[in-house]
Amino acid sequence: MLLKRILTASIVAPITVFGIMVLTQTSFALAVALILIISSWEYCNLIQIKHLAGKALYALLILLVTYFLSNALSNLTILYAAAWWLIALVWVVIFPKGSRLLRKNLLVKLVNGLFIFVPMAIALMALQLSDPMLVLFLLILIWAADIGAYFAGKLFGKTKLCPSVSPGKTLEGVFGGAALAQVVAILYVYVSTQAPLLSDFLIFSFIALVISLVSVLGDLFESVLKRIAEIKDSGNILPGHGGILDRIDSLTSSAPIFFLLIVFLL
Repeated sequence: MLLKRILTASIVAPITVFGIMVLTQTSFALAVALILIISSWEYCNLIQIKHLAGKALYALLILLVTYFLSNALSNLTILYAAAWWLIALVWVVIFPKGSRLLRKNLLVKLVNGLFIFVPMAIALMALQLSDPMLVLFLLILIWAADIGAYFAGKLFGKTKLCPSVSPGKTLEGVFGGAALAQVVAILYVYVSTQAPLLSDFLIFSFIALVISLVSVLGDLFESVLKRIAEIKDSGNILPGHGGILDRIDSLTSSAPIFFLLIVFLL
């Protein structure tokens, strides 16, 4: 399984980096739309929408809402998303208690999907328009947090983070992910700034810390949904990784928060 994950990542990661750096604004938006279609289709597996027509209609809804809000209310949408992730945090912490709405109410599940996908897409497109390097920095932060958490958890993990949701995750893993994200932040400041100041390091170190923690929330919330649906992965398009949604779960929570941090701190 680990070998499959490494092989898949070694193919997907360079393609992703290349796309971020060379795609035009329109091409990048189309790439984001494709990701939205696939991941929202997979999300339907988590909320028990089984008919192809239902999945197609929901994917279309996600695209239309993203298009409308990205042109009219993008910043407000991302602010609402940040508040919604606080609600998601409560669901994760108290799970399995309080999960009745997520289990039984289809409307709540559909609205959840809107908050998961739409702000992420809007944030990514806004960041790419501002500076593609910011998108790359965000992704590398998430990857670093994931890799650091994996190896720190394997080597030192003892204290369970949220055993009812994801038994394999540990506090030591979270600390390891945060530490590696700090390394990425320091390197980014050196690469992107000609004469870095102490304030630059402090700002990007803070951003890295927040994103390393918020990325875990996205992962855990998808785990909640998968436990409710009683499935292991949202899809099987990526060998060793599951579906696209399984790969972008951390991005769904991190992208809108990262965007807000960039707007307010830089």
